[in-house]
Amino acid sequence: MSETWAELATLGRVAPVGDGITTAGRWSFAGAVAEHFDTHVFRSVPSYEAGHQAVVELAAHFIQPAGMVYDIGCSTGTLLAALDDQYRNRGAHLVGLDVEPDMVRQARARFEGRTDIEIVRADARGYRWRPADLIVAHYTVQFMPVGDRARLIADLYRALRPGGALLWFEKTLAPTPRLQDVVAQAYAEHKLAAGYSAEQAAAKARAIRGVLVPQTSTENRQLLARAGFTEVMTVHQQLSFEGVLAIKGDAG
Repeated sequence: MSETWAELATLGRVAPVGDGITTAGRWSFAGAVAEHFDTHVFRSVPSYEAGHQAVVELAAHFIQPAGMVYDIGCSTGTLLAALDDQYRNRGAHLVGLDVEPDMVRQARARFEGRTDIEIVRADARGYRWRPADLIVAHYTVQFMPVGDRARLIADLYRALRPGGALLWFEKTLAPTPRLQDVVAQAYAEHKLAAGYSAEQAAAKARAIRGVLVPQTSTENRQLLARAGFTEVMTVHQQLSFEGVLAIKGDAG
């Protein structure tokens, strides 16, 4: 192969996106992405750390003694670790799900020797849920096919105990083209301010196209309503990145 690395990047076959990660076409969470995931996502997603903090603070209202908590798309287990640090004394069982073997390996290594924290390589679609007090989906559902999301949200509603909650964070589309243009440009500025080059930002956008498929906030709330959730509110918002709290009614 005679092309230089720079020429390959120009051709779009290999491209750096920052934080030691390169892409070769379609985005994947394996390999270097898993290795550098925490650094990359905390830099690239606006207020990502604040989103974690919001989850931890809100979880206080839902994690029951000896209860059950799920984290869908747990990646390296960082959010599970934060929940464990805060609520270990409640004796809840924490379960992290991820489909990517490299992420699962890292998360399992983090919690080695812990019997109260379970890391499962599994797809949330079709998973056999146990009755849960809290389910977290932190920027995960957006990577699933749109047609699969209604069934998943319905499954999560059924899995929750009465009074339990879903904390659902997603990148969303703005409700109008003008607003979408504004927030997209603001997000591009965020990337530059975080230290990514324009080339790196463009390479990431190309690689993730068709992999991350956002919906509008209204469309997401319609999924929640159809599943049965009646108490829903935004608990975190930064540009197009939104966190929603949805509580299952006490009547179930």
